[in-house]
Amino acid sequence: MITPNPAQMNVIDTAEGIIVVDAGAGTGKTAAITSRYSSIFRKTDPEHILLLTFTVNAAEHMKKEILN
Repeated sequence: MITPNPAQMNVIDTAEGIIVVDAGAGTGKTAAITSRYSSIFRKTDPEHILLLTFTVNAAEHMKKEILN
């Protein structure tokens, strides 16, 4: 796992509301979003969470990390 920068920490630490992450390839989007949702997943009914991504690779990575 990467060490999050301030922008990534904002994504990780914000537990309420909608977050849009728009960044280039290799910037840690998937890691930051996965960390955020892993935290939320422990506190909230999973049926109330919607997590979207545009690539199969990112989706598989998120699913594996969040469900562990």
